[in-house]
Amino acid sequence: MSSANTAVNLSEHHAAKVDQEPTDNVVCLVGDRFTGMGAVPGVQTLSRLVGDLRRGAPVPAAIVIGQGLGDYELDYLHAALARREDTRGVPVVTAKGTPVARSLVHKHREQNVLLSDLRTLPDGRRQAALVVHGENELLLDHQTGQHVQGMIVAEAMRQMFIAVFEAEYGVHFPDRHYYVVWNSMSVTFESFLFPLPAEITCEIVEADVSDPERMTFRVTMGITQAGTSAARADVSFAAFDDHRIKRSELRRATSAVQALVADRATEVAW
Repeated sequence: MSSANTAVNLSEHHAAKVDQEPTDNVVCLVGDRFTGMGAVPGVQTLSRLVGDLRRGAPVPAAIVIGQGLGDYELDYLHAALARREDTRGVPVVTAKGTPVARSLVHKHREQNVLLSDLRTLPDGRRQAALVVHGENELLLDHQTGQHVQGMIVAEAMRQMFIAVFEAEYGVHFPDRHYYVVWNSMSVTFESFLFPLPAEITCEIVEADVSDPERMTFRVTMGITQAGTSAARADVSFAAFDDHRIKRSELRRATSAVQALVADRATEVAW
């Protein structure tokens, strides 16, 4: 469902029920990984909402989907709604789109992809929706408080500039496989990012593509949520042809091992 249709449907739903239910009876639903959000008025975790529905609690006027909920979790929600007669017609508003392809973000598991619906804006910038799976690799240890940890922001930006490079330039060299290496990344956190819908944009401000074996770029990026800037970044990176970077990497790795062994050998001799 497009964002435009989502807004219209939600407005129509509120208008139709204005005499029956207050419009603030809209639940923002997040995955169980984000239990801290349960302290925020109007927010519930999946397990809590399903439990309430099974106990006969009042049905929300609408359910707006936040982060941490995949198809499996949404099927669980719909199954719980289907068990009650009074839930018919309750809209479940989701902005969930198509995850950015593995060939663009260089991630092997879908739950670790933080972007969906990569698109080009009228001004030439690229934009994608932020999508945080409840089993994302960066959330497996713990999640504290209400906000999404900063490493998710940094990783989303990393995936974004790789995806933009592949979509803009890598696609023109189908016989080459590129390794993307960042040279510098300056991130400014301007506001907390919460497990709710958010957008990330990327603009290429400098590009040297004269040598297809080694192309260099500088990009600026930003993450916004509910009209507020959560973070912005300035990143410089290079895209190396596979065979070129492997030679360099092997040479430097060999030197590092040799230096370590020589250093430890000296310690043993003492």
